[in-house]
Amino acid sequence: MGDSVYGIDLGTTYSGIARINDLGQAEIVLNYDSNPTTPSVVYFEGESNIVVGEEAKRVQRSDPDHACSLIKRHMGTSHPQEFHGERYTPESISGLILKELVATANNESGQEIDKAVITVPAYFGVKEKEATRQAGQIAGLDVVGIVTEPVAAALSLGIRGEKPETVLVYDLGGGTFDTTVLRAEAGRVEVVAVDGNKTLGGADWDTALAQLIVEKFVRAVGLGDEDPLLDEEFEAELLGQVEETKKSLTKREKATVRCRYEDHDEKVEVTRAEFEEATRHLVGQTLEIAQRTVATAEEKVPGLSVDRVLLVGGSAKMPMVETALRDQLGWDPARSDFDLAVAKGAAVYGQAAVDEVLSTDGSEVEVAANAEKKYFLGGSQSLSITNVLSRGLGVRFQREETGEQYISFLVHANDTLPASPEPLTALTLADQQKVVAIALYEQGGELESESVEDNKLLEEKELPIPPMPKGAPVELTLTVTDEGLARVNAYDPAGDRSMDVEAQVSVLSEEEVEQAAEQVSGLSLRS
Repeated sequence: MGDSVYGIDLGTTYSGIARINDLGQAEIVLNYDSNPTTPSVVYFEGESNIVVGEEAKRVQRSDPDHACSLIKRHMGTSHPQEFHGERYTPESISGLILKELVATANNESGQEIDKAVITVPAYFGVKEKEATRQAGQIAGLDVVGIVTEPVAAALSLGIRGEKPETVLVYDLGGGTFDTTVLRAEAGRVEVVAVDGNKTLGGADWDTALAQLIVEKFVRAVGLGDEDPLLDEEFEAELLGQVEETKKSLTKREKATVRCRYEDHDEKVEVTRAEFEEATRHLVGQTLEIAQRTVATAEEKVPGLSVDRVLLVGGSAKMPMVETALRDQLGWDPARSDFDLAVAKGAAVYGQAAVDEVLSTDGSEVEVAANAEKKYFLGGSQSLSITNVLSRGLGVRFQREETGEQYISFLVHANDTLPASPEPLTALTLADQQKVVAIALYEQGGELESESVEDNKLLEEKELPIPPMPKGAPVELTLTVTDEGLARVNAYDPAGDRSMDVEAQVSVLSEEEVEQAAEQVSGLSLRS
């Protein structure tokens, strides 16, 4: 086995870290509290003192202005936050979480490992993926790969079968939801279709449960239209109890929450049935996405049938999830390690990468005939991953007759990666035109839309050309790597000149990443 590498599940609400042990097994590295997962919460105690994890989560209830959670929902966006006069980007805050996870793991394992694979939701786009990579760089890590969470879950649980099977991974985390249809066997994972919602997760169930408790409390003590959530002390105490109440309702039919507001002190009873009714619409959203994913997979692979439905993510433990999948869709879901599967699978992916037995474009890896079989690869000597694009990519055009701008998609969501569609010929719009603007866009919504406003601009550049007549051809070629990095090549046949437009895959420049890494390195972190 080559160098050691960590697999990190950088979660919206909880994160975990794993490695391949001396027995060739993926194992979770426990944190200082001997827990397998760490809350993804950062508390800025002072200008240079940072607390990450359980203690940060506890203090957040009493001092929310100096704490940050759910930062994963803002990855790849410009969402700076300020604490004690210092500005932090989502990448910087995620970098703090990653740095503390690795420092704790190194202390617990007695090793000095700086290589890591970090997971992302399957529905993350180009910017979010690169923002995650940059968070690792800010933390001082050598990021050897970015892998989607469902693929990681499959590597942890789905590649040990003796025969190939088609698996639907239903991944409901704390802040994101994804479904992925993939075909798995020992040493090979082929993604067929992905779909999801990066702002739907267990945190939304928490919000609904808190509202349910408040409504029952208001009625019980006769507050009328008064909203006790406007009281910071009441809100902090309630939110501190909600997550535990949700966990209780996964095992019990009812739970009791103590609510104190002004001179009122009331024990509010909440039943599982009431909780499920209040969140029925959330479950419905996940079922709709799951059905859409399977439909897309069946369209791509006629005759495909799902052999197994795998539940992943801490929020998938809720009984309502399993019940809905069985009663409404007729599926019999299998449970997994839930919170731990993704980190373990990331460790599998990472070890295959550093051992140089990993292929990410679907090709076979050449290994010696007598190469040792690897337990963490289900007995295979190598690992082959074939992925798909999570969102369509296109170029902005202008209609000659109306001047209206629109997006023409060259590759589409769920196209197999790497992708290299046929070149497209565009035409100049005016006589003596000297510049061609090349703008690369990513699909913004669940479905493709020609409207410019419905999509996200990744990068725009201008190609200087010799003065050309109206209607002169410019050839556009789009290529997408196996990790989803897009590049457009514009070629002017008349002037025999070309230009590459690579997607601006993060809101941070290389210089800003270096500055953030320096900022983070100067801070004192503790759990």
